[in-house]
Amino acid sequence: MQSSATSTERNFSVKKLSLILIAIGFLIYFNSLFNSFVWDDEEQILKNTPVHSIANLPYLFSGSTFNTGGAGLSGLYYKPMMIVSFTILYSFFGPQPFFFHLFQLIIHLANTILIFLLFNSFFGLILSFVLALIFLIHPVNTETVVYVSSLQDTLFLFFGLLALRVVQKGALNIKRACAVAFLLLFSLLSKETGILFFPIIFFYQWIFSPAKKWAPLAFSFFAPLAVYSYLRFAVAKVFFHKLATISPIMSITFVQRLMTAPKIIFTYLTDFIFPKNLAISQHWVVTSINFTDLILPFVFDLLFAAILVFLVWKIYRHHKAAFPVSLFFLSWLILGLGMHAQIFPLDMTLAERWFYFPIVGLLGLLGVFAKTFFRDGLLRKRAEIWMVLGLAAVCLLSIRTIIRNTNWQTGYILYTHDIKYSWSSFDLQNNVGTELARQDHYPEAKPYFERSIALAPNWWTNWNNLGVVYERAGDLGKAEEYYKEAVKNGNYYLAYENLAILYLHQKQYAKAANFCKDSLKILPGNSRLWEVLAISSSALGNNDEALQAAKDAYLLAPSNSLLKLYQTLLAGKQVNE
Repeated sequence: MQSSATSTERNFSVKKLSLILIAIGFLIYFNSLFNSFVWDDEEQILKNTPVHSIANLPYLFSGSTFNTGGAGLSGLYYKPMMIVSFTILYSFFGPQPFFFHLFQLIIHLANTILIFLLFNSFFGLILSFVLALIFLIHPVNTETVVYVSSLQDTLFLFFGLLALRVVQKGALNIKRACAVAFLLLFSLLSKETGILFFPIIFFYQWIFSPAKKWAPLAFSFFAPLAVYSYLRFAVAKVFFHKLATISPIMSITFVQRLMTAPKIIFTYLTDFIFPKNLAISQHWVVTSINFTDLILPFVFDLLFAAILVFLVWKIYRHHKAAFPVSLFFLSWLILGLGMHAQIFPLDMTLAERWFYFPIVGLLGLLGVFAKTFFRDGLLRKRAEIWMVLGLAAVCLLSIRTIIRNTNWQTGYILYTHDIKYSWSSFDLQNNVGTELARQDHYPEAKPYFERSIALAPNWWTNWNNLGVVYERAGDLGKAEEYYKEAVKNGNYYLAYENLAILYLHQKQYAKAANFCKDSLKILPGNSRLWEVLAISSSALGNNDEALQAAKDAYLLAPSNSLLKLYQTLLAGKQVNE
């Protein structure tokens, strides 16, 4: 489908345009480099002690992604490449968010260049540059670029695009097949969504490869799947357990999820066209037939699909050379949207970072349509008008992205901004309350925690945080009740710690000691519980038990305070608090 170069294209080269994309990317995202860690960054990086030492790299492949306060790495997902990256960055730069943001931006820029090269193999330099530029600066991708815990999304796309690039280079021989296998494995280890590159590469080989060598391709698929399965299931023992029914999308029926799917697709597409009200942590669902949430999105999606089918059919009838390309990118878009349409429920209804893969297919289709129907006709005849419109669109998208970057400066700014557009999010309600509590505004934080509990009564974080509010207010009975509820809902390590410390401060030493002993069977690596056990055992006169507990606490988390505690007990002195 490649055409001869225009006079404009002859003035540029792939290298020059790639450098321009890099320069624009740094310009648009420069203000995001100074943002803080927000949202899951705290649990995945700041409080995730295994990522604080490069010596733990082998251990990171033996569990999930979240530190659970002494129970090892836990969770339903297996993404070791992300936490390996965090560990390397933390080892060199410590808890400095600038370097984490910079690394993520570099990966996004690399993805943009790979997409530019992919498009250039079909559309020519200038059109490919424009499409890659939209991918680079589009506000719907802001969450993927500036949210550190979304590194999984930039990484899986990066390795998958590299694998596709190797396939594009020529017929698969042993060397190329091994390279593709390694890259697909890295994509899978970055995020489970990397599995989408298996059908993408298969379609590319089937549609475009003149010499279809299926044996090397089969090896490229089988080898990474075998290694990934061994690491995930045999080593890490992370299986496909059913998600806890915390968010609404997990709680509703399959039919209701089908009713929600049209609005999900509608939201992604309209955010692409008009990215005004962007928000994190969207937990809305559609459970009844109504015009706004079901009928309008369904009609829009149906119309959009009909237009795509019609245009692809027109290409098949009148521009057969372009048909394979349209089929390839249509498959890309369908796979990406289908993965996130909640046929199989995920942990939230919609996330802008989940559009990072589908947007490539959508842009590819736009490239096919522009080249086939407009470039040799309308675009040439009205070149100046289209140039002005294109420049205006790029400027508006860039300004929107720069503004959206500022929303991510701190957790407080992000949550208080986004909750206006995602009021039904139990996660955002809790997060706003947490930020207020950190500023010692506990009375103001309380209603946010209560709304979070009303929206997600089976969660644990909101119950724990409400317990903290009641403890600060002096209602220790309510605090104990809510901490216990948090423990019951999810074995939340902070609730264990808070409840143990509550007993300790009330001088209920026997209760504190017994609670810690039971809790440490579940969280054996929690240094805080060992510390409380040491203090409460000492107060009860169990000096040997106290000394051993203090030693265990220090070995798990060496600090001056724990060393002092151990030395005090070693000297035979009693410790009460």
